[in-house]
Amino acid sequence: MISILTAIFSGIGRKATLLGAIVIAIGAAIWIAFRRGRLEAEAEFLVRRADARIRSLQTAKEVSHEVQTADRADLERRLDRWMRD
Repeated sequence: MISILTAIFSGIGRKATLLGAIVIAIGAAIWIAFRRGRLEAEAEFLVRRADARIRSLQTAKEVSHEVQTADRADLERRLDRWMRD
């Protein structure tokens, strides 16, 4: 890659060629870091979303279990309280 850049910048001069290659290398490094960071952020978001889904499913399971195991008087008391609020 440096040889290609050298050929492109050969008319400008040796120092300009070196400077151009350094600028391009820095730009490529920044682009790679940005892209990698974005991909890691997307992966972290997917993990968070999956965790939230698991928590909601567990909560739904617990509530369903509570409703099924509660006696009739407790359910009526909870319903009355819920309707008041």
